[in-house]
Amino acid sequence: MLLALSLGVASTAVADRLITIPLGRKIGFDEFTVDSFVELSNGDSLDRFVGIGITQDFELDYHGERIDDGPMRDTIDFSYNYLPPIIDQLPGISVGVEDVLNRTSEGRRYYLATTWESSADNIGSGNLPVELTLGIAQGVELKPFVGASLPLGTNANFLVEHDGYRLSTGFEFHAPKSGVAARVFVRDQEVLVGANLTLRF
Repeated sequence: MLLALSLGVASTAVADRLITIPLGRKIGFDEFTVDSFVELSNGDSLDRFVGIGITQDFELDYHGERIDDGPMRDTIDFSYNYLPPIIDQLPGISVGVEDVLNRTSEGRRYYLATTWESSADNIGSGNLPVELTLGIAQGVELKPFVGASLPLGTNANFLVEHDGYRLSTGFEFHAPKSGVAARVFVRDQEVLVGANLTLRF
């Protein structure tokens, strides 16, 4: 019920995040995403995002975070995509600010993210992109972050990231020919689930 109300985590095909780390690309100018994930055992921790590509280069996101059944902390994220990734040629490069209002647990962070896409021959599915993201973020401390998305087929990916504080690993599943996807992942010792919705206008 909670997932149905809060919707889901944006598909990696268009999101500016892997699980939580920023990527070297942005939501498309004609796209709108709604995403959230919730801690599975008791549902007392929740993240939710609403993002839109406001121009060809800039993206704006609403981000809400609730931890241990506390109050929802609302803020905004902002990113500028200097260069989108070109598969097997050039990395995508983005800079931005997470938590502009400085309200979430990790606080305001300025970042630089680079994302490389390399084609991989997936038997039965043709060439699908393997993604590697490296970046740095400056908040209270300067922290590196890293993540990867590995295709398991046309409708599934294995995801792994470290945001400078926590390791997260999991799977993402896309409904064929739709903007809907679902995720399940482990962050520290928590199991979280989410569902995705991407709309084009």
